Amino acid sequence: MENSRSTSHWRELPPALPTAYVNLVTDLRELKLRSGLNLAGLAETTAISKSSWERYLNGKQFPPRHAVEALCRVVGEAESGIMARWALADAAWSGREHCMTADRVRPSPAVDHSPAAGTGTPAPGPRPGPLRRALLATSLIMTRRPRTAAAVVLLACAAMLTPAVIYHMSHSAAPAAPARPPVCRLTFCEGRNPRTTACEDPLTVASHRAADGAQIEIRLSPSCQAGWIRVRPTHEGFRIEITGPGGDRQAAVVPTLPSDQGPVTTAMIAAAHPARLHACYYPSAHRPDRECFEGTDPPE
Repeated sequence: MENSRSTSHWRELPPALPTAYVNLVTDLRELKLRSGLNLAGLAETTAISKSSWERYLNGKQFPPRHAVEALCRVVGEAESGIMARWALADAAWSGREHCMTADRVRPSPAVDHSPAAGTGTPAPGPRPGPLRRALLATSLIMTRRPRTAAAVVLLACAAMLTPAVIYHMSHSAAPAAPARPPVCRLTFCEGRNPRTTACEDPLTVASHRAADGAQIEIRLSPSCQAGWIRVRPTHEGFRIEITGPGGDRQAAVVPTLPSDQGPVTTAMIAAAHPARLHACYYPSAHRPDRECFEGTDPPE
């Protein structure tokens, strides 16, 4: 299995890729490294398959817009800069940038070296097909009227580029959607604030009412496999502490009550099973008195 915490060893990109495409893939590799996820984890958090990410990150397949946006959301990266680089890479990959040089192309006049040349007698040979006749006619027009041919090429390029320009302008003008909070799982959730992550399916797996009336709950997110304590306090100056399966702890001391009178939480701790979570409530942060209780597995 790929180690998400180690430096990734990327395959060398194909030499034929446009520079804008290479720059985009390099940016995506850096974002993937910052996410701390391996390809399997990236597939799970973005709903894009592991094999697709392997092709995108190794230059085998051009990454679609929604894949780049999903990776930006995972690492909390602003999309404006990288999406502008994606648009340049998209134009380079589709070959649109080459249209701008078409007006410089001039076909060389055909020279007939056959024995019949200059005699007025056409050289024998098979009659050209419709496609060859069309190409010959186009070549003749470009040879005799290069300015007209260049204008036609430019008009054709403009017709191909116009839909792309309208598409990119409409997406740039639209208000940017609010960035989703980052997604985490197990040890990647350690120390994070549960209110600012996408662990949106928490369950209360144990609760306890303290002697001073404070309501303490052990919360667990099955999708993130991480837990934390939530308490509705009755006074300030208390301390809460949660211990995970490996003995790791997360604690919070609350010197003053929140201004919104809402609940207080600890940071998150990795926990695949709620029965392995241990919570303690200290009515005063400076006294050893405490009330502790354990998490319980939900009924099947």
